[in-house]
Amino acid sequence: MSSNPFVILGISNDASQSEIYDAYVEKRNYYKEHIFDEGENGAEAARKLEQIEQAYKQAMEMSHEKATVEGEGESSFEGIKAAIRDKNPELAQSELDKISYRSAEWHYYQSIVFYEKNWLNDSKKQLEIALQMDAGNPKYMRALDNLKKKMDGSRPYDKEGSQNMYQNNGTTTSDRSYSQNTASATDGCCAACQALWCADCCCECMGGDLIRCC
Repeated sequence: MSSNPFVILGISNDASQSEIYDAYVEKRNYYKEHIFDEGENGAEAARKLEQIEQAYKQAMEMSHEKATVEGEGESSFEGIKAAIRDKNPELAQSELDKISYRSAEWHYYQSIVFYEKNWLNDSKKQLEIALQMDAGNPKYMRALDNLKKKMDGSRPYDKEGSQNMYQNNGTTTSDRSYSQNTASATDGCCAACQALWCADCCCECMGGDLIRCC
């Protein structure tokens, strides 16, 4: 039996991280269906699952090391960041297409480019892939949460685009504006209620009743 993780997963040694992940999910799901089979079939499925888990981790590590040697690490995203800041999604996409190492961070930046083009469903899918590849990453989780809020209409339209939607502090400009507007509306409502209550008290003192329930 081969010890090459790429062979175990059924992909080439040059496969991207996205391809590694897709192959892993396909094989994992297949053997999960058979893990409770009776006899040797179930035992073999359990062994295969363990083997696939190890192969996936090794393949991802090898892919990352290869990308670092070839200069496709974090520094390769600098041009993409600049293009996004300049509101030039086409240039950012062109720079992304040059990167063969499709890491979780690559999918994160692809999500930003799609967001700038207002392709929200595609943007959401890329963020979900990034989180599948790097589960628990707080930056990806915040971005996905913000995007879901925008898509379901629970957050106001963000005129600043991805620079606010994807910023790291978790509270965007539009979120702050939304909170301020909500607070103002609440204060106004309270003031109106207080005025109405006072008027009712005065009215009752003079033999009337403005609010019958109290």
